[in-house]
Amino acid sequence: MFDPTVFDNLKVVIEGYIYDLDLEGKINVIGRSDIVDLASMVRKYLITIEDVRKSKRSILIQIEIPHRELSGELLETNEKPGCYVTVTFCENNGTHEYDELLLKKLKRSWGKQHVVKLFLTKEITDLSVKYHHKYIVEFQTLFGEDSIDDLINILNHSISLLGLGSKR
Repeated sequence: MFDPTVFDNLKVVIEGYIYDLDLEGKINVIGRSDIVDLASMVRKYLITIEDVRKSKRSILIQIEIPHRELSGELLETNEKPGCYVTVTFCENNGTHEYDELLLKKLKRSWGKQHVVKLFLTKEITDLSVKYHHKYIVEFQTLFGEDSIDDLINILNHSISLLGLGSKR
């Protein structure tokens, strides 16, 4: 019989929660990936959502279990295995000016304990110039099955930061 890992359990919770919001018409799911990297033995799950009004912003939620956590859980040598969580706020813009208010809110919400980064990319073609802004929050703690409520709170807060609908 299959015994799901902490990664599998967190993935199911995130996926179910996000798809419930999608079914309620509060957000749109626009992308999803479930990756097993055999070279580094890492599992990743990514899901991308956007506002139902199709704004220029989206959120990418990623959970990842590194090989040492996965093998420790499977071999039962790790008492409390967990996954890393990264939330990326993506924005396509016609200008290089980034959203200072969003960056401040991210730093105020999570910057003391976790890494908050801003990446600005300029895309130049013969026809146009586009700017892509990524606000990345890398949570430095491991999330286990006892952290599901914290994970749901992160999802809700992320959605509210972009003015998207929330379930709670």
